[in-house]
Amino acid sequence: MNKKIIALLLVVALASTGAVFAKTGLGIQGGYTVGGFGGAALTFKVDSLPCVFAADFYLGNSFGLGLTADWWIANPKIEGTWGWYYGVGLAGTIHLGDIFALAVGPRALVGTNVFFIDNFLEFYVQAAWQPILSIVPDFGFGWKSFPINAGFRFWF
Repeated sequence: MNKKIIALLLVVALASTGAVFAKTGLGIQGGYTVGGFGGAALTFKVDSLPCVFAADFYLGNSFGLGLTADWWIANPKIEGTWGWYYGVGLAGTIHLGDIFALAVGPRALVGTNVFFIDNFLEFYVQAAWQPILSIVPDFGFGWKSFPINAGFRFWF
């Protein structure tokens, strides 16, 4: 059942980016995720929206979904197609199953990216400070959340 939910969520995410295909970035990132797990996430950017998104799915004792939306304030060039960026965003995670948990929080991020093959392929590394407000099961605030990700996006 969990595999069907994951497949459905991936199809919906891909279909929603297909409507605006002019400048769409779609890829995979790995690292420490919003849900506090190591793993992979689907990352995408649609030119008509101001944010870069990532969605991670994980299975364990429960099914989990983590989402981030990052707004890049600036992306200055270092040299050629190599640049760096910084911004702010939002993060959220939900666990369903044996464990039910819900958490949200702001993000501050910095990263570096480089484009290859006439700006078709982007590689990036980023780090964020992401304090999390846990809503369920225990209400509380965690200051020590520092996800680090690396990945790539293809731009269409």
